Amino acid sequence: MIDISTIKYPHLERIYNLKPNPEILLGQEIFWTEKRDGSNIGAYLNENGVQLRSRNLNQASEDFYRAFNESEQAEPVLDLLQDACNWGNEYVIFGEMLTIGKSPTRMELHEKNEFVVFDIWDTKHNQFMNYNGVHQQCYHFGIPVVELYGTCNVVTVDALYAFKDEMLEKALEMKREGVVGKAWGETPFNKGTSAGCGRLVTYFKEKHDLPALEKLPRAYEEGVIQLPPLPDSEIYGAIEKVRTDIGDVKFKEIRVAMPLVAKYVTEECKKHNCTAPKNLHHYYQSRLHDLTEVV
Repeated sequence: MIDISTIKYPHLERIYNLKPNPEILLGQEIFWTEKRDGSNIGAYLNENGVQLRSRNLNQASEDFYRAFNESEQAEPVLDLLQDACNWGNEYVIFGEMLTIGKSPTRMELHEKNEFVVFDIWDTKHNQFMNYNGVHQQCYHFGIPVVELYGTCNVVTVDALYAFKDEMLEKALEMKREGVVGKAWGETPFNKGTSAGCGRLVTYFKEKHDLPALEKLPRAYEEGVIQLPPLPDSEIYGAIEKVRTDIGDVKFKEIRVAMPLVAKYVTEECKKHNCTAPKNLHHYYQSRLHDLTEVV
């Protein structure tokens, strides 16, 4: 029996960093959605009602419970989770918890607390629903879903990157920090297998503040490795994870928050193969300042 509270959202790589290579996306139907700038929250149901997990912890802080319960989506999310149980299923509804004020990377300004869904984990089938399934489930309960910008099915990497640029332009127009791409297909090695084991789910993200590596010249040399700095959006995203985990009160205690900020930023550096900023405390203070501006 799966402990539903332990189901975490996967880390998303960029197209350039997909394994074994970006060509894994060729010939697949790819759905491109907006990337909202908030806190990753997973909502699930147990005997005590709706529970919320953060990206790193099985239970989010009280501040995010409060923000979620104050949002217009709290009751519809409960209804959707209960409806799944009525059909012998359990869901984890993953979404961006947008809290009042400036967003973590300052791309958005939120006037109210809002929970916008981007994925649903279906326990009965042990997998994420595709976009159509998520949209249908949320539509019937009046729950907002991340906007779909477009779809593509291409056979060359050049065409894939060209469409990526088009989607990022759309995101910039809409004042979003980037896009998320999702493909639900089959591996070329297992297509048509009766066991259905060929299903391949590939998620990735692309953002404005990351360089277009595929367009840059590439060379190789020996020597001391020089890594790029971690983008500001990733730094503020890591800081927001700390706030999500420990809540606003403890977040304002520097002795409590800064060690976690350093830890989470280090984890992001490892994921992105980047270096951490020397003035990490400045980023923490900037986020504190943003929060104090909220009335």
